[in-house]
Amino acid sequence: MEEYPPIIVRLAINRIDLNLIKNENVQPRIYTPGEEISSQPDFLRGHGTYVDDENTLRASVAGVLEKVNKLISIRPLKARYQGEIGDVIVGRITEVQQKRWKVDTNSKLDSVLLLSSVNLPGGELRRRSAEDEQTMRRYLQEGDLICAEVQSTFVDGSLSLHTRVLKYGKLSQGIMLKVSPALIKRKKTHFHNLECGASLILGNNGYIWIGANKQDSDRSEGGFTQDLSRIPQKFYQRNMDACFTAFDKDGDGYLSIMEFEFICRALFRNDRGKVYNVDESQLKEIYSIFDLNGDGKIDKEEFEICWNRWIKICTRPKSAFLIVDVQNDFITGSLNIKQCAAQHDGSEVIEPINRLLETVQFDAVFYSLDWHPMDHVSFIDNLHLREVDPSSGISKEAAQVYDTITFRGPPLLKQRLWPRHCIQDSWGAELHKDLKIVDNAIKIYKGTNPEVDSYSVFWDNKKMMETSLSSQLQEKSATDIYICGLAYDVCVGATAIDALTNGYRTILIDDCSRGVDLVDIEKTKTTVIANNGVIVNSSQVKAMVEGKDRRPELGYKLAIEIKRKLNFIDDDNQ
Repeated sequence: MEEYPPIIVRLAINRIDLNLIKNENVQPRIYTPGEEISSQPDFLRGHGTYVDDENTLRASVAGVLEKVNKLISIRPLKARYQGEIGDVIVGRITEVQQKRWKVDTNSKLDSVLLLSSVNLPGGELRRRSAEDEQTMRRYLQEGDLICAEVQSTFVDGSLSLHTRVLKYGKLSQGIMLKVSPALIKRKKTHFHNLECGASLILGNNGYIWIGANKQDSDRSEGGFTQDLSRIPQKFYQRNMDACFTAFDKDGDGYLSIMEFEFICRALFRNDRGKVYNVDESQLKEIYSIFDLNGDGKIDKEEFEICWNRWIKICTRPKSAFLIVDVQNDFITGSLNIKQCAAQHDGSEVIEPINRLLETVQFDAVFYSLDWHPMDHVSFIDNLHLREVDPSSGISKEAAQVYDTITFRGPPLLKQRLWPRHCIQDSWGAELHKDLKIVDNAIKIYKGTNPEVDSYSVFWDNKKMMETSLSSQLQEKSATDIYICGLAYDVCVGATAIDALTNGYRTILIDDCSRGVDLVDIEKTKTTVIANNGVIVNSSQVKAMVEGKDRRPELGYKLAIEIKRKLNFIDDDNQ
């Protein structure tokens, strides 16, 4: 019988090498909660201990024992951060309040950063003006990471922070790690530049920031200087190697399915660090896509494809914003959607769309316009121009607005009838006057063929003629498309489905869209989600465009598109 090596289990109580403080006053062992420390009557009870009914001193936490004369304490292995004045911390903004921000600093309570305690670009000290309060979110918003110094402490353990020194401020282009605060020693400096090109901030609170080191950085302009330039390609190669090594836990030179799951947990999370759950079957499918040789593990060469085609796009997407048909006729004109079954007010999309255009840095912005000739097939008052097929469920004489009839072919054409709308070069076809039009935006005109309607901004309804949208997106190297506008269940929905079919990671913005029929709107949502699209609120868009909020649905969509392209290459090579 084959003999297996014995399995040795080391309990925590025997791991004497884990002591965090090594001096003659620390006992070389770990005490567990409830364990007896001493029954002698002359001890003094310190932190992490309690006295039972038999007057025996016991540990209340897991940790190492410390003695200072007669005082006995247990220093916990894992503890919340207890700040001291002058500590350097890395934190995350959790809430914007009046004249202050709440900051997660790994303490029992959130810390406070007052508006009067921050510096802005130019070294200007912000105080208590009404203008500053109104624009607080431009300085810092929920989810932003900062480096700060502890200015004062309060009795309840909470901290007051400041960033009035130039080395402090908002952090960008990096990652934050969390370790036990006990592992971070208080030193003269907590800022380090590594030879590999990375900058390191060791927060006393156990939060560590790792980012690209900009050697020629000019810190004279003050706090909250955010470098939004693209990271050089050489750093991606270094980061790829570092990522593979970090997640190759057993050091065998391969990534197992379990190790790959840890990558997905690190990858798919929102801008506050909350991890998204990845469906187990989808996780296995993604893993198999990058396991190109099917040997049940991902080697370094396979991971390079995973890194370049998948991880880099998930973390740094190229985002296009497509605003569909926000035109006069759909808001106050001949086809005002407020008169339709859903009774939606089309003008309600303008404010959130404008806010996105002002606050989010998209890589490209598109406006689509319905642009019909006078004799267009969709107009009910043009029924007399064409023959209705006998197979049509509704005759020409009985047809009414919003009915669907079948025109005689070839080919047969099913067409929903609409009021005359968006006539080329008319007021009704113009974009609404309150809609913001950004510089360098691209306008896409659709529905120009009189014989076929065009709901999607990609194609006409019979897939006979393609617009310029696909070529424009390819020219911009877009990976993600954010779609909204009018009408939710008609042109917006058709465009979203075509975007998914064309392989784009597709995001439909719910509060920036209004529709015709409530039932059809719900069908549109169901179809988008079923095809691995995502439906979000406009407040979530900025973090997604910046790669801070990374959805597993979009990661899965990208992976299956990579699989399709790899299979296509294999077919060509055979």
